[in-house]
Amino acid sequence: MPKVSVIIGAYNYLSYLKLCMRALERQTFRDFEVIIADDGSGPEVREWLDSYAPFFPVKHIWQEDKGFRKCRILNRAILESGGEYIIFLDADCVVAKDFIEAHWKRRKEGAFLGGRRVMMGRRLSEGVTFEMVDNGSFDGPTLWGAYQSLSGRIKYYEESLRILSRIRGEAPFSLLGCNFSVHRKDILSVNGFDEEYETRGGGEDTDISHRLKAAGFKMRSARYVAVQFHLGHEKTESKDASARMFREKSGMVRGPEDAGKVKSRIAEWRKG
Repeated sequence: MPKVSVIIGAYNYLSYLKLCMRALERQTFRDFEVIIADDGSGPEVREWLDSYAPFFPVKHIWQEDKGFRKCRILNRAILESGGEYIIFLDADCVVAKDFIEAHWKRRKEGAFLGGRRVMMGRRLSEGVTFEMVDNGSFDGPTLWGAYQSLSGRIKYYEESLRILSRIRGEAPFSLLGCNFSVHRKDILSVNGFDEEYETRGGGEDTDISHRLKAAGFKMRSARYVAVQFHLGHEKTESKDASARMFREKSGMVRGPEDAGKVKSRIAEWRKG
C-alpha cells in the first residue's frame, strides 16, 4: 500500500485537471496514489483517465451531478484510500515538485496540516502549459511569477516564498481544503466531512478544521513550504450560505464527543 493518498476534488475543467496531474508526475516523493473524487464531471474526464498511465496508481470515483456534493464524494474517497496519510488537493491547482514531500515530512501525530495558495487570474491561467509546469514555473519564485505578480495577474505570490516559513512560523490562519493533510485514522475518527454542506464557499473546510480541533488535534502550518498555485476560473456561486451554515453548526461542537456528530455516510458505507 502507498504511504500517501492524494485525494483530488474535481468537477469538469479537464484542462486544469491535466495540469494538476502533470505536476504530480514531477513529485520528488513518489510513494503515493491519487484518487479523483469527481462530483459529477462529464464523460470527457473518465475518457481521459482511462487512457492516462502515470507512474502512480489512479482511482476515479464518480457520482452523479446533483449540485455541489463535494463532501459526499470526498468521504467516499477517504474510504477508498490506502495510504496512512491523506493529502487533499483540488483539480484546479498546480503544485510544486516537492509538495507531497513537504506535507509528508511535516506530519505529526495528533496534528493536521494546512497550507495556502498563490491565486492566478483566469486569463493567465488559461495560458498555462505542460511546458511551464515541467520547467518549474510553479515550484517557487521565478522572474516570470514576479512579473505576473507586479502586473496584477497573480495575487498572494508571497505564498511561494519558502523563507517565510521560518519567519511567520505557526501564525494562525484558516484552513483551505485544497491544501490540507491529515492522518487517515484521524479524519475517520470525526466521520470525515459534513455532507450537509451543499453549496460552495469553504464552510466545509472551516468545519472539518473546527471539528478536528475539538477532537483534540492541533492544526500545524505547511504555508510557504507546500507551494500551490490556483488556476483562476469563473465563480458562479455566493459563499454566504456556506459561511452561514458553519456559523450555525460551530456552536454545537463543544468538545470531542461532538466532533463526529455530522451528516456523513462513512459509517453506512463501512458496514456495506
